[in-house]
Amino acid sequence: MSECKCFNVMLEKVSENLRGQLPAKEAESLKARWGNEALVMEENSMTLKIGIPVAYEYQKLKKSGEPQKNRTKKEVKLMMSYCPFCGISLKNSGGTR
Repeated sequence: MSECKCFNVMLEKVSENLRGQLPAKEAESLKARWGNEALVMEENSMTLKIGIPVAYEYQKLKKSGEPQKNRTKKEVKLMMSYCPFCGISLKNSGGTR
């Protein structure tokens, strides 16, 4: 089975684009990474996957039933089963790196 390399390819393309926008000396120090990586352990394997963040917020209620002044803000991450770029299953591909 071939392993999906799309995340590595896309990260490299973004890195090259960013390097092209920076002065040469600053471009040398550029290091890019996915911001929402997660280490996922399934059965006997451990894989690195990228999560898509979903932000949400709501107003908690006081004991009186009145809404609190500030909103509660949280985030969850959706982990993909298939590569959004090529469609290959990521479940048994050995991860994204």
